Amino acid sequence: MKRLMLAVIAGAALLVGCGEELQITAQPVKNVEDVKYQDGNLDVYCLTGICQFELSSNQDVDLNVTMHYSESRSFEKIEGVSVTGHGGSSVQMQGGKSFQLSLEANTPPSTIQVVDYYRN
Repeated sequence: MKRLMLAVIAGAALLVGCGEELQITAQPVKNVEDVKYQDGNLDVYCLTGICQFELSSNQDVDLNVTMHYSESRSFEKIEGVSVTGHGGSSVQMQGGKSFQLSLEANTPPSTIQVVDYYRN
């Protein structure tokens, strides 16, 4: 029985070591209340309609970023997205409240500033 348990634990350790789990690091810089990540989607909560945050990742990843004022209200029309650092040329608007951004693995954080046209 002991041997079986050791084999299961060793097998699980090998499986865990095979692939590194994706880690997105989001650091609020200005006017960001919260950031939530799930399955390639990043929700950023910015009460004022003008905010700035830093993003980095341990793997290459394409993120869909959706901007919100609160849980019940999203940005209406993003006026601009500016990126300082890697990924700036990859920004593609996805409607009035979201955009797509590509992050490169293990690069210094990119600083993203987003402005809503109809901000408070």
